[in-house]
Amino acid sequence: MMLNALYAYAQREGLLEDPDVELLAVDALIVVGSDGRFLSLTPTTDERGRGLKRAVPRIPKRTVAIQPGFFVDNARYVLGWGGDAAKAKKNPERAEAFQAVVHAVAKETNDPGAQAVAAFLSKLEKQLPKVVEQREEWTGEERLAFRWSGDEEGTLVHERPALREAWARRRGAEGVGDRAARRMRCLVTGEIGPVARLHPSIKNVPGAQSSGAALVSFNEEAFCSQGLTQGENAPVSRAAAEGYATALNHMLSRDGDRRYRQGVSLGEGAVVVFWTREPDPVVDTLLNVLDFPQPAQAVHFAESPLRGLEPGKFDATRFYAMTLGGNAARVVVRDWFELAIRDLKHNVLGYFDELKLEGRRERPLSVWDAVRAVEPPGARGIPPDLGTKLIGAALGGRPFPRELLAAALRRLRVPDKDDGASFLLHTRCALIKATLRRPPHGIKPMEVSVSLNPDSPEVPYQLGRLFAVLERLQWIALEGVNTSIKDRYFGAAMANPGVVFPRLLQLSNHHLAKLLGRSKGSARWVEKLIAEVMGRLPPRGWSTTLKLEEQGQFAIGYYHQRQDFFTRRDED
Repeated sequence: MMLNALYAYAQREGLLEDPDVELLAVDALIVVGSDGRFLSLTPTTDERGRGLKRAVPRIPKRTVAIQPGFFVDNARYVLGWGGDAAKAKKNPERAEAFQAVVHAVAKETNDPGAQAVAAFLSKLEKQLPKVVEQREEWTGEERLAFRWSGDEEGTLVHERPALREAWARRRGAEGVGDRAARRMRCLVTGEIGPVARLHPSIKNVPGAQSSGAALVSFNEEAFCSQGLTQGENAPVSRAAAEGYATALNHMLSRDGDRRYRQGVSLGEGAVVVFWTREPDPVVDTLLNVLDFPQPAQAVHFAESPLRGLEPGKFDATRFYAMTLGGNAARVVVRDWFELAIRDLKHNVLGYFDELKLEGRRERPLSVWDAVRAVEPPGARGIPPDLGTKLIGAALGGRPFPRELLAAALRRLRVPDKDDGASFLLHTRCALIKATLRRPPHGIKPMEVSVSLNPDSPEVPYQLGRLFAVLERLQWIALEGVNTSIKDRYFGAAMANPGVVFPRLLQLSNHHLAKLLGRSKGSARWVEKLIAEVMGRLPPRGWSTTLKLEEQGQFAIGYYHQRQDFFTRRDED
């Protein structure tokens, strides 16, 4: 179903109008004269160093075998140049294979552009120094194409009609070659025909190798059965394989300042891409609500978070989403969603509702913000599984993962000294609230309010409130401190209140005495508030330790009481 939906998307978006070519960045053009004379090396990269994208003949998928492209390839194949000592070892063989293709096509077509390239390659050894000196540094990965001086400006040699026909013939011959014996029913289209032995690579998947990774592959004998090899074990026609790969590469490609054209990053290890059966603005809305690549956009959508999610004529349209990660040469599908847009809207609204917490001007919390807020300090990203489950809660209406509760509490124990500490506190507490209200299966949901609930019967919640009051007392009594009781005791008080609070209450007597000497009104106000909270606690002391969910209630109580102080100050 996944491949079928991707193939349908590629057809709908016109990505397969010419199945023999693909859109790739070309770094430079080699301009040659009719006699094969080298004229210039014209770079096509923009100010960011990214090459101009052109439709080029599909580059063959390579493993260890040498397989040249058709009049377009990297510098190691076109010039036999570039790469470190290990990679450059086979450069002569690569260049020879590339030249063999060019010479054969030039002889077959008698095309003047192809003959010019063939003439250039025939005297490559003599002209190579002139080409190489045109560029300061060569890695061997620079993708090069040819332009013949006799063509109009902008036309490349591989785009000439004779060469396009020659390439189509070669591709067709590949499709009915020795693999014709393995004509099978395609799992995507249902049609019988030759199957793709190797599927095209998917690029820009986090965790996968930069050259691309396979979504479907059988490169070990242990993965195969019934005497079938490679792609025959999951028969997919070449057209369908190229279709789904083209669709994924299109969605995963960079688009302006956005990291993914149609996807949201879930930290360093996963990405979710989504699309609909019919064009619908819900995709653009989700991209901007779940992922905030620019602060200006964040504010814009924060003020109107669900713009575009009102009832629409496409509510019955199917919505698809895939969460992908990488494992070296393989693409891992971590999750798959298929649901109607009507259900998607319901789930997304529920997601933001669960995260709603007083403060931050009621701004919604994006997946990107949530992921960044619970990243371990000094570590690189959160586990891909955590981001996958979080997006499952947003798109699929599933429970929030318990690992998210643990990660948020763990980060609350580490003091934040930067300017974003208030925002991070809000974000982490919002995640805790959501996890308590929509826990995994087997754990009883808890009632957690959006703002302060002084009458809550939950002891951990009242302990959190008490901690916030004691922190406030210390602040106004000492008129600011470098290291507050939150910095020193918050984590311990949250996990072991029966051990820590006797010490904190003893400290509060000292702070109250100091405040009395300066402001009796403030001292009485704090004293009254402490008595009010203490009155809601059991008289025989508190638990020595709190469970994970109880620690979450403690954190929410602390946040609510702290936020209430700020609200009162603003009102005053």
